[in-house]
Amino acid sequence: MTAAGGRPGTEQRGGAPETVGQILARVTRQSGLTKTRRGSSIADLWSRAAGPELDAETRPSTLRQGVLTIEVRSAALLAELAGFRTDEMLTRLLAEDSSGRFTGLKFRLGVF
Repeated sequence: MTAAGGRPGTEQRGGAPETVGQILARVTRQSGLTKTRRGSSIADLWSRAAGPELDAETRPSTLRQGVLTIEVRSAALLAELAGFRTDEMLTRLLAEDSSGRFTGLKFRLGVF
């Protein structure tokens, strides 16, 4: 197949070239990690829900199909949060943002 005005075997992908910064900004917007409807970022919402001690040891990572994944700095804290405090932390997060955006929490070990 020949692209319009191009060489055989090449296909045009729509749009002009983008810088890495433009691509990252677009991907971040599309991922759901930008501003929520209430005007707070997911990181801000998590920070308020977690409180200062947990906020220092955790960070939001991804939001997929309503499930927010939180990275945790230590295995001991991961075991505590995933094993005993998931419902509590989800309740606290929903108290900060009841838009329906969040349906669950998942914790994993992170390096930061």
